Amino acid sequence: MVHPAMQHKTCARFISQQRSLTLSDLTHLQRIRQEMPATTDSVYLNTGTFGPLPKCVIQAIQNYLERELREGRLGKGFENISAAYSDARASIARLLHASENEIALTDNTGEGLNIISYGFDWHKGDEVITTNHEHISALAPLYQIRDRYGIVIRTADLGPAADRPVVEAIGELITPRTRLISLSHVTWTTGAVLDIQAVGRLGHEKGIPVVIDGAQSAGAVPINVKELEVDFYAIPMQKWLCGPDGTGALYTSQDALRNVASTYVGYYSIKHEVDAEWALNDTAQRFELGGRQTAAVAGQAAALHWLEDFVGHDWLFTRISTLNTYAYNALKDLPGLQMLTPQPGASGIIAFLLEGRDDSEVVKQLSQQHNIYIRNIPSTKALRVSTGFYNTEEEIDRLAQALRAL
Repeated sequence: MVHPAMQHKTCARFISQQRSLTLSDLTHLQRIRQEMPATTDSVYLNTGTFGPLPKCVIQAIQNYLERELREGRLGKGFENISAAYSDARASIARLLHASENEIALTDNTGEGLNIISYGFDWHKGDEVITTNHEHISALAPLYQIRDRYGIVIRTADLGPAADRPVVEAIGELITPRTRLISLSHVTWTTGAVLDIQAVGRLGHEKGIPVVIDGAQSAGAVPINVKELEVDFYAIPMQKWLCGPDGTGALYTSQDALRNVASTYVGYYSIKHEVDAEWALNDTAQRFELGGRQTAAVAGQAAALHWLEDFVGHDWLFTRISTLNTYAYNALKDLPGLQMLTPQPGASGIIAFLLEGRDDSEVVKQLSQQHNIYIRNIPSTKALRVSTGFYNTEEEIDRLAQALRAL
């Protein structure tokens, strides 16, 4: 555990060398870390898997459950649920620069990707284009649709570092049978930021919808879905947004909404003030099936408000990028290290190979011997570091020293 006084002395040293934070930034960072106890208990460099929770999330969940315990779930129960859901949708909409009507609450990124993947009327021989840097959460629904309907999955090769121009790689694979393009904004394998705006424009030109896996981008890099010109964007809460498990969201542009059918429908999918037997909502809420763990949704909204109002979106995006560049430069010249991340500071992920070292064993040794937590990528044998807005340069130096000792 790093004592706060040592953090202060270390960061002060960086300031004097013009390598890090202003005094105001340092104070802000210390306050953030005080609100996230896990960040002072260890060197927490694995936000790309699970982000540390701020205290306000636990408080919001506890407060909601305690109110239900005291008051029951009758009376204003539905009003409280509706208010919690609306608050979360509105906060996500501000984060993504969308309208609240274009946001559906989900349990995770995979649910959003499944909603879109299953929303088309597939026929044998239809084609989907994806890349060779996608997570199984995006690939799994495509594999199942392939097995069920006989579609063809075409994979764009972006190279080992995912640094080949993505619009070029995808454009080569488009045919008259292409029905969907599915890819990540930030690759989970190398931290490369893909030019999804170019892909979105290409999709519009060809009349092909584009769905984005935002698992490693939401909360790590600025996102404006309107400027990116994508149709669908699925995000989780438990990673860079530091929210509770089982919460996430799906953006569906109003223009693209009519092109996707709901696979599952329930109470929250439909209009309740119509003369017809039933009718789907005219908004993205048509993809919300039924009741959720509302206390978790309250925690979701609390995390989003905390990031927006206390941490500050601009501050955290800049901090993540600055630390990512610092980590890149601190690690790139270590003996036997081969950097996979193509551009420092582009996202919050650094990925690299260590010659002659077993990746899973390195992760184990770092955690057990140095109290440093990163992760490995089994498919590439790479090690991955996440630079969160709450981390310090001193923690990056500790990681570099530990890797050098290995």
